[in-house]
Amino acid sequence: MSIDCSKVVLILDDREFPSGEVRSLIGARRFGDIILKRRSLVDRFRDSLPDWARDGWVHLRTEDDLRSLRVRLEESPEDCAIFVVAASAGFGEIDQLRQLLERLPFAEEDFTDRMYRPLIVFLRNAHRLVGEWPAFRAAPFHCWERGWQDCRRLQSLRPLDLDDIRDFLTFACGATSPRHFNNAHIDDFFFTKRSKDKHKMLQEYSYYGLVPERMRPWLVESFDYADEGDTASYKMLRYYLADAGLQWVHGAFDADTFAVFVDRLLHFVVQRPRQESHEQKVAEMARDLFVDKLKRRASEFLALEEGVRIDALAASSTPELALACQMDRFLRLYARHGASFAGNHLVVGHGDPCFSNILYDQRRYLLKLVDPRGAISANELWTHPLYDLCKISHSILGDYDFINGGLYRVGFADSNELVLHLDYANQGELKLIFRQRLARLGYDINAVRLGEASLFLSMLPLHIDFPNKVLAFMLQARRILDEVESGRN
Repeated sequence: MSIDCSKVVLILDDREFPSGEVRSLIGARRFGDIILKRRSLVDRFRDSLPDWARDGWVHLRTEDDLRSLRVRLEESPEDCAIFVVAASAGFGEIDQLRQLLERLPFAEEDFTDRMYRPLIVFLRNAHRLVGEWPAFRAAPFHCWERGWQDCRRLQSLRPLDLDDIRDFLTFACGATSPRHFNNAHIDDFFFTKRSKDKHKMLQEYSYYGLVPERMRPWLVESFDYADEGDTASYKMLRYYLADAGLQWVHGAFDADTFAVFVDRLLHFVVQRPRQESHEQKVAEMARDLFVDKLKRRASEFLALEEGVRIDALAASSTPELALACQMDRFLRLYARHGASFAGNHLVVGHGDPCFSNILYDQRRYLLKLVDPRGAISANELWTHPLYDLCKISHSILGDYDFINGGLYRVGFADSNELVLHLDYANQGELKLIFRQRLARLGYDINAVRLGEASLFLSMLPLHIDFPNKVLAFMLQARRILDEVESGRN
């Protein structure tokens, strides 16, 4: 006999905080507040609910929530059922949870996803929970020591336990959005990257074998390159490490752990092999990376109908946000600080050491860089000394990972100007540590920030499918140029 949908109480039990190694990755926050793929886990759960369940589901977090739930269950009819999901349950495919919920009214027996410490519990009689209220109030079902031998075992779905570091990293990798031309396959041992851009795959694969030996301990070795016709692929050993971007936006670093991380990362930057070069060649490379590429990307952006629309919207609110105005301003400041881009050497570059491409273990100080720009010949390894550093600063001072991860809001000030709001934790004090390290190493912070501004504006056509993100990039570029021009760096 089927159950009346209106008599099923759905509960997301979000009372727990992560423990152990998972806590070191995402900080002291409830599981429902973890952000992956630009959405919190509680939003992912909400989006999985069928129409009949969208109203009245319970997000259990506090003692007040428990009291309200107790009253609701006591007042419910005898044929009321409950479905409890731990917020630490990770569903690789959210459609799997939706399909289970759609079938829920037809469940004829109590069931759990596992005999011990279940992450999913369905009870046809909700009053059974009332009878065990002291134990439930003290701890979620998945913390109970007792077994659930009297319940059937769910066969169609077995969620990951996000409080287990192995499961958490598996889930986090699966929740990372690859670029549209990329496809990634992850198993227990290897990470396989595949793309229609075969030249790019060959560049990334070849990079490890071309770089000098002293750089290789910082990299993940690539192997088994395969040309598969329409696509190409290569493999890497799988490391059970979280990327620094995930840790950064969740406020997992404190002053001590961040200082250690930055010191190791900057050691990699400083120790990159050098090649003496004519000053004119260094200046030309800087101009190609920071100026000419920006001009090409700006032309691409304004050649798009959506790009013209976004640019007009930005300019109508704040004329200085218009891409042409920002380009003129950038070029003027680049000319003013041009001496800081000069030099007499090139370095072997990674090409894209943003935080999402840096795997890091805070407890073991283990750092590995992935997804290099790549190279097919040794000559392609060499780049301007500031480029990698600007990419790193792009994540730290530029807040790139917050914007790319959707942790921002674009709104209007009272003056009707567009403004960017970012959801910070403790990152402000950590940025100061990075600035101090740059000053100690003798880098010109203004040149680094100008490189960041160039990166933000160069990304506009690459993110055209997300207009709000494009506006956020434009706002952030303007803020950086303000700081450089005013000397507030």
